[in-house]
Amino acid sequence: MLDLSAHQPAAVWRPLSGPPPGREWRAGLAANPAAPAEVLVRLLDDIADGGDSTWPARRPELPDRVVEAALRHPRWRVRAALAERPGLSPVVLAALAGDGERRVRRAATSAAHSVPLPERTLVALAADRDPDTRRRVPGCAGLPEELLVRLAQDGSPLVRAAAVAADSWAQLPARVRTALRADRDPAVRAAVQRALRVDRPLPVTLAGYIAESDPVRRERTAAGAALERALGEWLVLDDNPRIRRAAAGNPQLPTDLALALAADPDTAVRLTVSLRSDLTEQQRSAVDYQVPDAAPPELPWVAERADDPAELLRLARSGHPLVRRAVAALERLPGEVVALLAQDPEPAVRLALAEHCADAPGELLRSVYAELLGPSSLPALEPFAAPGLARWAERPEPALRLAALRDPELAPEVLARLAEDPDRTVARAAAGDPRLPLDALLALLEADAHPAAAAANPALPVSFMLRLLDLAENA
Repeated sequence: MLDLSAHQPAAVWRPLSGPPPGREWRAGLAANPAAPAEVLVRLLDDIADGGDSTWPARRPELPDRVVEAALRHPRWRVRAALAERPGLSPVVLAALAGDGERRVRRAATSAAHSVPLPERTLVALAADRDPDTRRRVPGCAGLPEELLVRLAQDGSPLVRAAAVAADSWAQLPARVRTALRADRDPAVRAAVQRALRVDRPLPVTLAGYIAESDPVRRERTAAGAALERALGEWLVLDDNPRIRRAAAGNPQLPTDLALALAADPDTAVRLTVSLRSDLTEQQRSAVDYQVPDAAPPELPWVAERADDPAELLRLARSGHPLVRRAVAALERLPGEVVALLAQDPEPAVRLALAEHCADAPGELLRSVYAELLGPSSLPALEPFAAPGLARWAERPEPALRLAALRDPELAPEVLARLAEDPDRTVARAAAGDPRLPLDALLALLEADAHPAAAAANPALPVSFMLRLLDLAENA
């Protein structure tokens, strides 16, 4: 029996009836946004002992005290975990790049691809005794040209190959390029070939297309080349439906030739024709297309009209549901367009508006979610929350009980009941809700179901966080 009375400021915590779920507690505390530096510093030792090493990189904020402790930690796993954190200062990253453990230096060198390091640090990395560290140096931000040249002549073929790329080849002296072309290692020679590869222009004439033997380049030509008319006439009669479909989507294919494919026997070809930007609504509606069950095709031409309110309103009135869906998926829309699409008869259009448009109203988010029982991203959006959602706490559908947590007026007793919900997703979300009564939260810390979610609850008092660490360490 454990006496926790010294750590019970506002509630009674039952004695633990079995071994403490220490690993789950530590995982929860590492994710707890309210965990102070003193807790996080102690969690660094868990990384050293083989625990989760990703949390320092995942936390949005990491106090300076924790960064300093990780930087000076005696175990290399902790220092390597710190090196994985995005956005480290050049000073901290430079210190990690000079670490005595090669695995820390490797991680720091990879991070230096986006964080510029002092030149002296780059010089040291380029001369590092570990070839796996040196091979990461060519990608470092702000690498001086003389260091690139040195790495291109490195004794390790891994490093020489890494120094050769399309954007670095021209920086190398002629004598170095000559040596790399004749390098004894096939990986280096392959890197040279990749660096020198230049795509030939796609054919745009009928003669050039007929002479082209590569089927991939033929399809790329049909899909995007500036086709001469004779070639366009040839492509719309091709026996291969993939070629006809590619041509149907080529915005540079004349409209009259594209309309020749409107009655194509292949459904994918007809759908592609129906989604062209140059068709009138009358022409579009005349195509016998079928909306696929799979993910809809991208319509970049709709996004190109994002700054034209009148054009967006016209497209939002299109008879084609995939055109309306593409409009609904834009991040910003005029109010009139939002109001129109929010009443669209197609659930997929309303769903796209709810998921992607920042201007989607909360009423739409809730109605779409209730109709489709998802997606789970919608309740996290700020406009979704509203009084009255607590009524869903009694529904048999777990998705609706989960959404009930977004009621700002949810009663504590309802929240406590949801924390013991038979659905794991609902119970885990409720266990992490800071409105959960403290006695219910403490009970969850001992329960088998979701101790990590309870430990991640930002309402957990710091005294209890520290006691959890004590119990986990003494187990």
